[in-house]
Amino acid sequence: MRTLNTSGLRAQIENPTQQKDAFGVKTRDKAREKRYKTWQMTELQQYVEGPELMSANEPPRFVRPFGDLTLVASLALLKVLIHLPILHRYGYHHDELYFIACGEHFALGYVDHPPLVPWVARAATIVFGESLFGLRIAALLAGGAAVFVTGLLVRRLGGGKIAQGLACIAMLIAPVYLRTSNMLCIPAFEPLFWALASYLVVRIIQEGHSKLWIWVGLVIGLGLLNKHSMFFFAFGLLIALLLTPLRKHFRSLWLYLGGAVALVIFLPNVIWQMQNEWPTVTFLVSLNKNVMSGISLLQFTAGQLLYLHPLNAIVWISGLVWYFFRDEGRPYRALGWIWLSVFLLLVITKSKIYYLAPAYPALLAGGAILLEGTWRRWSGVWSKRIAISFAALLALVFVPISVPLLSVNSTEKFAHGITFGAFENIYEVTGDLRGMFGWRERVEAVAQVYNQLPVGEKEQAVIWGAGYGNVGAIKYFGKPYGLPDAVSANLSCWLWWTPPDSVGTVIAAGWGRRSVDRVFRYAELAAEIPLESVNPGDSPFRVWICREPRESLRDLWKRNRPW
Repeated sequence: MRTLNTSGLRAQIENPTQQKDAFGVKTRDKAREKRYKTWQMTELQQYVEGPELMSANEPPRFVRPFGDLTLVASLALLKVLIHLPILHRYGYHHDELYFIACGEHFALGYVDHPPLVPWVARAATIVFGESLFGLRIAALLAGGAAVFVTGLLVRRLGGGKIAQGLACIAMLIAPVYLRTSNMLCIPAFEPLFWALASYLVVRIIQEGHSKLWIWVGLVIGLGLLNKHSMFFFAFGLLIALLLTPLRKHFRSLWLYLGGAVALVIFLPNVIWQMQNEWPTVTFLVSLNKNVMSGISLLQFTAGQLLYLHPLNAIVWISGLVWYFFRDEGRPYRALGWIWLSVFLLLVITKSKIYYLAPAYPALLAGGAILLEGTWRRWSGVWSKRIAISFAALLALVFVPISVPLLSVNSTEKFAHGITFGAFENIYEVTGDLRGMFGWRERVEAVAQVYNQLPVGEKEQAVIWGAGYGNVGAIKYFGKPYGLPDAVSANLSCWLWWTPPDSVGTVIAAGWGRRSVDRVFRYAELAAEIPLESVNPGDSPFRVWICREPRESLRDLWKRNRPW
């Protein structure tokens, strides 16, 4: 490999000498700016296999060594360190309890999600036992890895240290990434898969190695095991292939082999869906009809500003400009098309606001490179310092509402203040945080009722939870109280129990009066705990002793299948 010594020019670029005119006024050094642009596009062949191997129409191939990763690795580590002290500050979230229960019922699929996160929950339980910290560490490490891969993506695109730092910091301060890295949830792993796939696409553009489609397929397949929305990335990639020079890969067998790899990895979940009559498809159709249909274009777009942080809008919008309107970004326009096509798809289907969150690492990378060039041309030292200070202050504003630093009540007051009362119901912002409270108290109430039953009646009793959160909590916290596993017709819980021909006493946990009267002839309220402190406006958590079902529970169970 032939390399050139660029240390002198690099020093001039990173530490430019200010020029002054005859009156002593600082002026722009146009020659230095030209040298910088030349360096950014070609890297002076330092990491290229000789200039003679590059075509004039070929994007620069920035094959950098992996030794100079201090900044990117440090910011990825900072991401982890930010969360470590507060990772177990609040309690278990109801989704986490559900994932633990799903993991104990090992399967290749579940009604409302693929199997990866339940598998992670099961592995965490085996390794760490009943540890909230151990349960969440995988999500946190995935968040740190996403920051790291975003930094690598910037380097691949030709960005210097300023761009690398800016993109990684943008990932650090985004409220949606802060929130998802602090609990075991499906969105915690999405940015990593999307960033990895984007990085591989850039390598294909730069190096022209079609074999890399195998790795793209591997990442997409694993992403599909995490969440079916990885299909959005595949859709965006297909559009990008059609609209950019990448279309030449349609003639390559490796592209189709990559698709086959993704299909093979995802195939077990497809088989499970077929065997169970496509429950996830029915669930998603119902979700779109009943939950997401009210989301307007304005709400979806405004939500991007809030979820990614208003300050980051400067970066990701700059990313769109860089990919679509700058010569340096033109070879990588495929990444811009991926984001734009997914954005339009989600708007048309009225999807949830955070569904677009994993698509931003590539935009932040491109935007950081554009802003790096602007920053280097900006000559005012004090104005730079003021801008950095102001940006740092704004960046920290959203941290208290994104991670459990304060009490929930204090967090809501703070959120109400910084959003200037924009939310009629501020609990929309803190719902995930409030979902981490009250589950142990619910289980204690159920245990009190269960243990008051006569011994003979207790052995035949069934605990029927109103939702998957109650089922997961009773399954996880109920063992010390001698509670049997709870059952429910909610989502995947429906698959875990088949009612016997006859059922004696049923303890209905979390049900309302109308629900128990509709199912049972006899229902006695045995316990009630208020949830006003957990979630203002919620009804109290009630525990009922129920007998004499109005119809066979087996028939009722079949009729209430959630798909």
